[in-house]
Amino acid sequence: MYSLPISTYTDYWRTTKLWSTYFGTAIALVAGTGFLGTLSKAGVPASPVPQIQPVGKGSGSVTEAEPGSGRLNRLTLQRAAPPAPAEPAPTFVAYRTQEIPVPVPVEYRETAALPPGMREVLAEGSQGMERRVLKVVRTAGRVRQTVVEESMLTQPRKRVILQNSKTVPGEPADVARLRVTRAFTVEATAYTYTGNPTASGVYPHRGLIAVDPRVIPMGSRVYVEGYGYAVAADTGGAILGKRIDLFFPSEQECIDWGRRPIKIYLLKAG
Repeated sequence: MYSLPISTYTDYWRTTKLWSTYFGTAIALVAGTGFLGTLSKAGVPASPVPQIQPVGKGSGSVTEAEPGSGRLNRLTLQRAAPPAPAEPAPTFVAYRTQEIPVPVPVEYRETAALPPGMREVLAEGSQGMERRVLKVVRTAGRVRQTVVEESMLTQPRKRVILQNSKTVPGEPADVARLRVTRAFTVEATAYTYTGNPTASGVYPHRGLIAVDPRVIPMGSRVYVEGYGYAVAADTGGAILGKRIDLFFPSEQECIDWGRRPIKIYLLKAG
């Protein structure tokens, strides 16, 4: 009778323990070194297990892998050179000449030969001409000019104006004693300061009236009923024909005067 060998529990335990040891060692090598050796039929590794080598101390330099060699090359770090100082902007210098007109000086002379409030030009005068030499310096887009020479080419001539700055009296007069050349009725309105001189160049004041020069010549001395003596020294766009405009110092006086027909007397000169 053929009988099979009977293994005891003790033999089974020993065999299982040996296989567990070999199998566990193989797993540890796989996890620790990435190398899995082949096992022989007896369960013993056929190849030696590679040993982990310690890494040496670093050299302290930054390196870069060389293609294909696996070696590390040193990177050379160079200090950047300081920027070169900026060159100064170029300066350009030129000279140019200017001719500048010199305004006409004005001289006023008082005279009693004119009616009060009137002016008359005695000499027209003329402008002068001055020459200036300028030094122009241009640097970095900025321009600076300096006058280095001045000379008068033509001296200006004075404009001389005769005037009688006395205020025209406004008191009533005895018409019978006036030296009248003409008398007629006009429509009279009133105006006050505008900030501008009159057509004759005189700034308005009481005793000046605006007229139509075709009816009453400019500069005529007149007497206006209810207003007094006056001089025709202004004009106006609305003053046409037998219309006059009387100057009053205040707006209220203009309102009080309003618009009314009055008689005007043209007086002889002298």
